[in-house]
Amino acid sequence: MIINLEHNGKNYKIDTTMYRDLSIPYDFNGNQPNFFNVEKGKVKPYESNSISKNGGCNVTEISMNIHCTGTHTECVGHLLKEPSSVSKCMRELYLPTVLITIKPINFVKCSDTYHVDVNDDEKVISIDLIKEQYEKHIENRPLSIIIRTLPNPEEKQFYSFPEKYPPFFTNDALKFLSNSVEHLVVDIPSIDRMEDDGILGNHRIFWSNNGNPRDSVQTNSKKTITELAYVPNDVQDGFYFMNIQMPNFKLDAAPSRPIIMKTF
Repeated sequence: MIINLEHNGKNYKIDTTMYRDLSIPYDFNGNQPNFFNVEKGKVKPYESNSISKNGGCNVTEISMNIHCTGTHTECVGHLLKEPSSVSKCMRELYLPTVLITIKPINFVKCSDTYHVDVNDDEKVISIDLIKEQYEKHIENRPLSIIIRTLPNPEEKQFYSFPEKYPPFFTNDALKFLSNSVEHLVVDIPSIDRMEDDGILGNHRIFWSNNGNPRDSVQTNSKKTITELAYVPNDVQDGFYFMNIQMPNFKLDAAPSRPIIMKTF
């Protein structure tokens, strides 16, 4: 199907059969990414009902840690006591999106700040790295951004991240992104450092108005963060339209499937 879209005063076409899936396939019986050594997602038949046990059909029950074992999208409810619904944050089916690729640098090589102590050799994504790539596409006025980090081997989809310590964003980078886009997609397990004293400062910056990593968030924010995506190496940087598919969970987060389509 060919769809005509208008954005920023320009007309675009996308072919809905020509898309790329940026989600990590959730294999309940195989490899999964893992953050903080949580229990793997599991599947089992309801009671004894399955075809393998001579039942009439397969009826499965699943258990999963949404935030730590697969591609997921989260909303401000991640930091709130009140119930929330991430699916209500998706107000556009086709989000104008920019895909950029970043090679994280040692923290000591940038002048950015972070809200807890960081070792000089920890890998970070700084504001300068983001701005350099984002500003190449600023005329497209994207509502969302996808950030692929290097190195990017296929096996990154199934890293156990305590063993493969992930890079993270500086506070300065998140302030820039918070002021630039509504939806952020990353291929790392968290936009924050694995250990930040439970503050989740970058999350707070993204969902607040003042850019303070220790302040309260804007409770009615419709911004989203998608983590643990994977962008194959043959997908080129550039402008796309993105559809973030997810179940209609009344939760702060849900498993998701970011789909991007090139314009022509």
